Amino acid sequence: MIRFRKECYKRPFLNPLNNFQEETQELEVRFDPLLDHCAMFNPALEDKVKLFFGKHDWALVEKMAQKTQETCFMCPPKVYEVTPAYPEDFLPEKRLTKGECTLFPNLFPIALRHAVITVGHAHFRQLKDFSPPLITDGLSLGIEFLRRLKRDPEALVGVICANYLPPAGASLVHPHFQVVASRESFPYLRHLYEKSFMFYQDHGQNFWDLLVAREREERKRFIRKIGRVNFITSFAPLGANEILAVIQGVHALEELEQKDLEDLGQGIAAILSGYQTLGYGTFNFSLFMPPLKERSPWFNPLLRIITRQNMYENYRTDDYFLQRQLGAELILTPPEKLATHMRGVFQED
Repeated sequence: MIRFRKECYKRPFLNPLNNFQEETQELEVRFDPLLDHCAMFNPALEDKVKLFFGKHDWALVEKMAQKTQETCFMCPPKVYEVTPAYPEDFLPEKRLTKGECTLFPNLFPIALRHAVITVGHAHFRQLKDFSPPLITDGLSLGIEFLRRLKRDPEALVGVICANYLPPAGASLVHPHFQVVASRESFPYLRHLYEKSFMFYQDHGQNFWDLLVAREREERKRFIRKIGRVNFITSFAPLGANEILAVIQGVHALEELEQKDLEDLGQGIAAILSGYQTLGYGTFNFSLFMPPLKERSPWFNPLLRIITRQNMYENYRTDDYFLQRQLGAELILTPPEKLATHMRGVFQED
């Protein structure tokens, strides 16, 4: 039922870097087993990743952080004093706080409900500095906010997201997550729901449970299981170095337990540390939840986490026509190789 399909092509050309001698390179096209998506991999590019990403300049990020810390509204005590607050009839506490994390409304919302979560008091962190408890606290606030939306009849779907550093779309250096909820599914989420539901209707089984079982059996891309959370590299990634986290046994918001968030936080922390050892410094993730007001046996909470362009002087974007207009992705590190690296990181953790 699940097919990991790929096609390989070889075409010769005359290489000017080798006196126009004929050279043949192989292109591998991978197709996602559920979605209408493909990803391309040219092995010749694997050793040239730096041409695409450059070396992440942590000193540059730290310099930026020093310039912006004084005016940062996410740093305490400002985060408790000047950030927006919710009306008491919606959120009696006005803001939600857990550990070093605080949730408040986005001043410029892009969805029916749009909250921001500061992740820690520190204005700047390297990826290895995102600890499991810190990530767990941020995720816990996001889930608590979605649970509070039970009383909002228009909030039917919700996602917890993260952009870290400007190349990933962040406008602030201070680490933060975001929660967005809406009546209508966002385009990708709708596509994800539709394909998952169609698979369930056609085969009578949950695609994500089958995917986990298949990947655990083959071991090529399976990284580790922590509690009910399974970490797998994507066969046909939707972004650079994509890793999936599938939470089994959960098909509704109320079925998600604190232990699941702790296990997910532990895994995300290991992934971020692994990304840094590979030379990356930015990331995006999205935690896609089942519909907020119903039980959906055809869908599990699903996290997709990717690296974005490294930050350095005059960095280039990592998206171009292939991603933004053709809806495909370029693979720079084979998922199987990424899984091998991440297994080592998880074992150390």
